[in-house]
Amino acid sequence: MKKSLSVLLILLCFGATLRADLKVATLHPLLTDLARNVGGDHVEVVSLMKSGGDPHDFEPSPGDLVRIRDARVILASGKGLEIYLPRLAANLSPGQELFEVGKKIPSIRVEVGELFICCPAHSRGGLDPHWWQGIGNMRRAARYVAEEFSRLDPGNAAAYRANAAAFDTRLAALKSWADKTLAAIPRGDRELVTGHAAFSYFCREFGFRSIPVQGLSREREPSPAYLAETIRQLRQEKVRAVFPEQVANPKVLASIASEAGVKIGPALIADGTGQGDAATFEGMIRHNVSAIASALN
Repeated sequence: MKKSLSVLLILLCFGATLRADLKVATLHPLLTDLARNVGGDHVEVVSLMKSGGDPHDFEPSPGDLVRIRDARVILASGKGLEIYLPRLAANLSPGQELFEVGKKIPSIRVEVGELFICCPAHSRGGLDPHWWQGIGNMRRAARYVAEEFSRLDPGNAAAYRANAAAFDTRLAALKSWADKTLAAIPRGDRELVTGHAAFSYFCREFGFRSIPVQGLSREREPSPAYLAETIRQLRQEKVRAVFPEQVANPKVLASIASEAGVKIGPALIADGTGQGDAATFEGMIRHNVSAIASALN
């Protein structure tokens, strides 16, 4: 009996040593990936939104709030993506914090000009919340998260900063690969036609111009007038391909492509909710860059 009790105590103590130093909840799969890269073994990450979901529709359930009641910090994407944040903040436990990762990253508004060739009227002036479509933005986000983790768990600050630096090195290599892969696309062919306005940060980073069909959200159907204008622009710009989005209905884009006489490229991951190898940030970027290069080269 004494031996069994001793074994039990040893197992309990061993389990305690495995407990993470900081519990983190995330509201987007790419934030889960970011938290794990920066936190390493020192954090336990609870992901509320699963890969393959739609962040424009997602909202934590009462059960989710129970799961994260002991999380020290909740990572949100920010920039208006999670419209439920005020309600979530009102239901946090004492000592919990909400950290908007994208808050200090410079924003892009949807407007015809340098980045957008044309866009639906209902989205003009709106903020593009998909900041994680830029590699440079994710590098900044890693530094912000490392500082936040260090503030909450100063005993492991050196580890968080070292992890962020290692992640930054990988992202720098990813940027170099993406630049090289996209360099074969002539500047005149760098128009990105997608289901909704999720790629302005990508376009700014890699010298593309965007033609979003449905604006900032896939929920809004484009007007007949805008569809006609989009088709005219595709013909005028001699666009070579249009890109559907994973987990989205491709019928509108297929109709536009048919009318404009352009091909349909591989499906892109627009909302950062890829699956399998494309579930991480690096996997998403590699998937999207390869798909765009294959269709526009």
